[in-house]
Amino acid sequence: MSLGESSRPKFLKPDDESFASDRDALPSDDQVTTFVFNAHHNLNLSEQRERLPIYKYRNHILHCLENYQTLVLVGETGSGKSTQVPQILVVE
Repeated sequence: MSLGESSRPKFLKPDDESFASDRDALPSDDQVTTFVFNAHHNLNLSEQRERLPIYKYRNHILHCLENYQTLVLVGETGSGKSTQVPQILVVE
C-alpha cells in the first residue's frame, strides 16, 4: 500500500456502474428458495405447541421446578425453551 492510498474500504454507491452489474446478476424472485418460518401454520396453537420437542418434557420440567432452586435447560434452537417454559408456568 502506498502512502497516498487509504486503508478504508471503498463502498459502492447505487449509481456506480460496478454496482449495477452486480445487482443485475442477482437471482430473480422465482429463482430464490422460499423460507417457511412455520411449517405447521395450519394447525391451531395448542397443536403447534404439542409438536415442539420440549412439550414431551413438560411434566418433568414442572417437577424439577417444584423441587430444585435452579433448572438449566439445554436444547436445540426452535425446541421451545424460551417460549414454552414461561407458557407452562403461566398455565400451571
